[in-house]
Amino acid sequence: MIQEFMIINEAGIALFYHDFTQDHKIDDKQTLASYFDIICRFTKQNFRESLRMLTLDSYLFFFYTHKSNFHLVIKCENKNLDKKKLEHIAEDIIETFLNKYNEVLEDFNGEISLFNSFSDVIEQILSTKIRDIKKAPFAAH
Repeated sequence: MIQEFMIINEAGIALFYHDFTQDHKIDDKQTLASYFDIICRFTKQNFRESLRMLTLDSYLFFFYTHKSNFHLVIKCENKNLDKKKLEHIAEDIIETFLNKYNEVLEDFNGEISLFNSFSDVIEQILSTKIRDIKKAPFAAH
């Protein structure tokens, strides 16, 4: 089950955060975004590969880096997940975000509240791809 999304720009700033569970909302999204950005850059620079997944006991973080160097981080329960579905969802979400906010991003002044309405868009994207994201985890094939 997908629990959270975070979109991070090329400077490591969390532009958008969405929590599906509402159980334990992150208070300091910017610190977490900086951490994710740093480990993505570290793996790319030192290993010449993109970080794709970070696994903890209870959670799995799926990283998608767009050609624009924006990152989308998806937090899921650590269960059998279909990584191809996650990648496809990540591509759709980041492309939609970049297209929807193209003008805002060109003249970005640090005001992240401009992206709050994207929560509705995420819900639409997911509802068209998955019947009930909160009840049906992605099964590995």
